[in-house]
Amino acid sequence: MSRIHEALKKAEEQKPPAWRPTDPTPLNYVGESEVAAASGVLHSPRRGEMPATGRCLRLEELRQRCIKPGWRLNPDYDVFSTQQSSALCAEQFRTLRSRLYRLREKSPIRTLLVTSTLPGEGKTFVALNLALAIARQHERRALLIDADLRASRLHVRLGAPSAPGLSDYLSGRADEFSILQADPKVELFLVPAGRSAPNPSELLANGTLKRFLDGMSPIFDWVIIDAPPVLAVADPSIIAEFCDGVLVVVQAGETAHDLVKTTLQEFRGNNLLGVVLNGANEGTNYGGYSYYAGFGMDKK
Repeated sequence: MSRIHEALKKAEEQKPPAWRPTDPTPLNYVGESEVAAASGVLHSPRRGEMPATGRCLRLEELRQRCIKPGWRLNPDYDVFSTQQSSALCAEQFRTLRSRLYRLREKSPIRTLLVTSTLPGEGKTFVALNLALAIARQHERRALLIDADLRASRLHVRLGAPSAPGLSDYLSGRADEFSILQADPKVELFLVPAGRSAPNPSELLANGTLKRFLDGMSPIFDWVIIDAPPVLAVADPSIIAEFCDGVLVVVQAGETAHDLVKTTLQEFRGNNLLGVVLNGANEGTNYGGYSYYAGFGMDKK
């Protein structure tokens, strides 16, 4: 962890932080305007009862009953796109994927939380392309969940419907199959954030998310959860309790070292796996630590 410390400190010295709160505790995070929720429970095309407690979901059942809207993935946010000339960036995500598999050899890691210290550090970009890197492998499946219920972006990057989604499921307005989206061209599944809710933290902590992850994690090779920034709201700490590991995305040269330190301490007891240094200049040596330089395409 000393190399990470040196890297972040050097990055901070190179460029002053663009934002700095007076109090490092989560305060006054304001998302998009909240919309009144529609009544009733949404079901998948094959209407049916929710799986009984203890029943194992099956991949083929999910394939048949989930939504297939036909995504229009924006190539500007896909480092593996043929229209995207970021070969180095794509290779860095393959390297990140390989290192996660090596970590799995030492401990059971299947559900992964991706977050950041502040907004605009590229956590959604990292979560999306890590999931794509996994899904591009032969017979590997990834589930990508947008748990940023206040300012969701994953559906925009994927060109996918935003609802029904996670908030609808957590509030009892939708079942598993109606919130799950898939694309037959790639082994990537998506749960969007869903409709705006007035109480995101309470929804995430009501126990339903844990049951959902427990049911989905055996089906997928990796479940990757895009969470809000740590110093904005309490949501990431809530979600981390249900995950096997945490990745923190840090914008090189932007985020103050002491704020990153506060973030890392937040996950000390939640299997913090590492830091992804986003937007580092190629060839720059951050105190001997150049972890996945070249991610700086997306700010959310």
